[in-house]
Parts: sequence; structure tokens; C-alpha cells
Amino acid sequence: MEAMSHSIRRSLQPFARSRRSWRSPARRAEQRWIHIQQLQSAEPGLVNGNYLPASTTANSASSPDAKFRVLGAPYSILSVTLSASQNLYTRRGTLVGLSGKADNVISTLSLLEPARRALLRIPFLYQKISSTSPITALISTRSAITTFSVVEMNGSVDWMIAQEKALLAWTGHSLRIKPRLTRQLSLSHWGNSEVTGRGLLALVGTGQLYSVELKAGEQYISHPSNVVAYTITAPSPRPYRFKSTILPFQIPSLGIGKRLSDSNFIKNLSDTDTWKAALKLWHIIRTWSRRTIWGDRLFLQFDGPATILVQSRASRMADTLTTQQVNEIADAPPGVTQDAVDRAAAKLGEEETVPKAKDDLKPTTAISGQSVASVRRDGKVEFHQTGVGQ
Repeated sequence: MEAMSHSIRRSLQPFARSRRSWRSPARRAEQRWIHIQQLQSAEPGLVNGNYLPASTTANSASSPDAKFRVLGAPYSILSVTLSASQNLYTRRGTLVGLSGKADNVISTLSLLEPARRALLRIPFLYQKISSTSPITALISTRSAITTFSVVEMNGSVDWMIAQEKALLAWTGHSLRIKPRLTRQLSLSHWGNSEVTGRGLLALVGTGQLYSVELKAGEQYISHPSNVVAYTITAPSPRPYRFKSTILPFQIPSLGIGKRLSDSNFIKNLSDTDTWKAALKLWHIIRTWSRRTIWGDRLFLQFDGPATILVQSRASRMADTLTTQQVNEIADAPPGVTQDAVDRAAAKLGEEETVPKAKDDLKPTTAISGQSVASVRRDGKVEFHQTGVGQ
């Protein structure tokens, strides 16, 4: 039996080897087609232009002496919690309410560098609030299309506020806010505010506020009207214009323009109404082409690392004037304003001449009512009436 079982095992060994040989190619083929690789990151860098690291701004910030918290959806009101003997500066007319012991609260009107801020069109009237006991204040704005953002200043990074009316409130004993002049931009964007020190800031923007985080080597270009604030880094933002195709066309100077301007025909033509109407029409066409065809090509270029706060809406004329007022201004013919000023000045001159004429008549009226008495030699007295009627 043992010899028989041994012979059977030896006869089955080729089948076992063939079975193993059948499985091994499948295993080798399965191992050959399995490929493991690392997936790309979900947030590629900004250098290739495929990703913009924009996110919503923080809705709360706290320090040892105060806490700022934005309430509402969208953010429409700011809650400020102050400890005892802590100063809060808020723009005049923005305080909504206050909770705490009202007898311990002191509110004063502060003027922050009115001369420099007025020249740069930056608000300088702020309300200083302090209390000997903890209080909680609510702050809001009059506009219905603004949102809030809070910034915590830890002293390591300084901020530059690009919009004139973006600063709403702040707190912090070591916080310093100084107006700055930016001459590289247009006149409407000259006024900036540099913020240094430690404390909390409350900024307000038109529309929704977003935060753009730039890393080293990354760039971001934004319109100046949409930039609310940004961190002050070594490479400061610089003006930038997109490239455009311009055909160079130069004419050699032959002095023809000077000769034409000196001629009497051109001088008389420039005084006519037709020439003035043609200049106004050319000005309208040029302004329309700049706004519609070419657009505003002046932007700001930021280099990382930096943090930029941008607003979704820029300041427009429609936000300050109603549709009816805009239509009235647009439909008014040129020169109406000057005519109204001239009529008002003439009316004022007539009002001044009437009292002067009355003053001139007063002495005549007084003299016409006087009588002069004369005594004759015979003792009789005669009365003579003096004046115009004499």
C-alpha cells in the first residue's frame, strides 16, 4: 500500500506543478498592471493662474481687553465687548446701542488730525467711548449694502487701509493710525491710512468682503476701487496697466499749430458757438470711448507674501445719487448752473440796492418836515416850510 500511495503522489506532482504554473502568470499580470501614484494637491499654486486663494474674511477677533464680533447674514452689525478702562473709537453717528452701567460710560468727540485728513478726504470725527466697568456696544453704518470685517493686529504686521471711509472702529492703547498720501494713483485714491501697533480693527466695505492670501512668489492684480486694505510688505503695490496694441504714428513738427493759433481766423472761430459745441461733442465721444472701449486700465499689482481685503462692489455714482437726480443732471443743458448762479447774484444785488435807496430817501423826508421861524423887526414871527415841496 505504501508503495502504491507513493506512486500515486509521484503521478499527481506534474498536475500540481502545472496548476501552480497556471496561477503564476495571472499573479504576475495582476502585479504588473497595478500602478500607485501620488495625486495632485487640491490647491495648486497661484503662479500658474489656475487657483485664486480667496476666502471670506474673519467674523470675530479678540484681544485681552476687547472682542469684536460681526453679526447678521450678510454681516450688518458689529458687537464690541470692552473691558474696564478700555477706549473704543468709532465713527461719529455709527453707535447703535450700548449695554452695561450707563453712569460709568464716558463719550467724547475726538478730532484726529483734521487738517491732513480733510485734505485727503478721510473722516476725522470719531467718538471715543470708555467705561470704568465692562460694556458691550453695537455699531452699524447707514448704508444698506456694506459688510464688516475685523482684523487682529499683533504688532508683527502693519496694515494699509486703501479706502478713505473703510475704517469704522478700533481699540488698542498702542494702536496708531496715520494718514498717508499715495501719489502713484489717481486723485480719488490718494488718501490711505497706515495702521501700526497692537489692537483690533473693524473695516467696512461695499458689497461682500473677501480675503486673498498670497504666498512668496505669487502675484495678484486688482482694481484700486476694490482694494479695501492690505498688509505692508517689502514690495509695496505698484500701479499696473495691461498691455494694449498701439500703432505709433508721429508727424514731424513744422510749426503749423503755432501759426494757426496765432491767426485771427482761428481766434475768431474759437469764440463761436459752433466751435464750442464741437469741442463739447468731442469731449463726450472721448470720455465714452475711454469708459466703454478701452476701460479703466489702471490696476494695482501685489507681490506675495501679502494679505489683501477686497470688496465685491466699488464706489459708484448710483450709490450717492438717485436715478431721478442722475437723469436731471444728465438732461440739464450746459451752462444752466452758471445761469442760475448769475441770477442768484443779480437778485442779491437788487436786494442790496433797495435798502440803499431807502436810506437815501430818509434824509429828504426828514428835511421836508422841518419848519424855520424868523423874527421880523416889528416883532412878528414868520414860519417858513423847507424841503422839496417848498
